[in-house]
Amino acid sequence: MKSFFRENPTIAFGLGLPLLLVIVFLLISGIPTLLVEPPKYDVLYATQYYNYQNGVQISVVDQKVKVIHQGNLNNRQKPRLWRYNPKTGAVKEISIILPPGLAAAGKKPVNPKDAIKTTEINVPDLEGLTINSYSIAPDGYEFSVGRGRYSGDVFSGIFYSSRYRNAAVLTKNGRSIRLPKVVGRYYSNNTRFIGWVVSP
Repeated sequence: MKSFFRENPTIAFGLGLPLLLVIVFLLISGIPTLLVEPPKYDVLYATQYYNYQNGVQISVVDQKVKVIHQGNLNNRQKPRLWRYNPKTGAVKEISIILPPGLAAAGKKPVNPKDAIKTTEINVPDLEGLTINSYSIAPDGYEFSVGRGRYSGDVFSGIFYSSRYRNAAVLTKNGRSIRLPKVVGRYYSNNTRFIGWVVSP
């Protein structure tokens, strides 16, 4: 076999070059994992969150998460809220329980006032949390979903396009950390970033 490759260097080069490129790409993609520190902050995000004006709305006001219900349940928007812990790699759902007294699903408001009525929802798991709602965390990580929202270097872009096409990820300087799947098979465009848990 060795003598065959010595006598046919073109074939040896043709077989060896793709393997060498694969090794180089793997090394380059692994460098950020070694050089970029892991994330420090938990991230809050919502799935099944559409651009409806009514229904459950989640926002950050004065570094606190506010969950309100606007209008009546006919709009059927009830996003699911999640908290990702980068230290354990686990995702926990934060339950949003609608209070009694809201209009029943499928029924229209009795009068126009009901259409603009807002009810604040108490969510115990959010109490006491201080939230940074900037798109980039204090440690430099950014939350994104799908390759259309990803920005990085050329090599990371190549690997990202195949591995993270339908995933939620935290990215920083070429390092990408994929979040576990939580709803159905894929994350989608109705996944919305809420903020970074900076304390406690």
